[in-house]
Amino acid sequence: MTNITFSVDDDLHKQMKEHPEIKWTEILRQSILNYLKKVEEIDELSIEDFRTRLDPKLLSKIEELNEQDEILFYKKVKEKEHKRLDGLQELEKEELERGKDV
Repeated sequence: MTNITFSVDDDLHKQMKEHPEIKWTEILRQSILNYLKKVEEIDELSIEDFRTRLDPKLLSKIEELNEQDEILFYKKVKEKEHKRLDGLQELEKEELERGKDV
């Protein structure tokens, strides 16, 4: 097993110390696994699977595109979904720093 080191600010560290019963490494491990599952789901989503999730109106517009433009559209959506996940992760981080449950 590989060890990694990460930094937290002093206030967060103080809050963590107030809960010695919590296995913080396990919390981090599970958070990383959950995030990776979300990212991999986006990466593995085929165009056909993606199309089934679309609003019918949007799908009809996409069907008017040539194949290359459709693939480009699909790639842009994946990039935006990655950014959305990053934003959600940042919100979770802020909530944890405030000591709230997410």
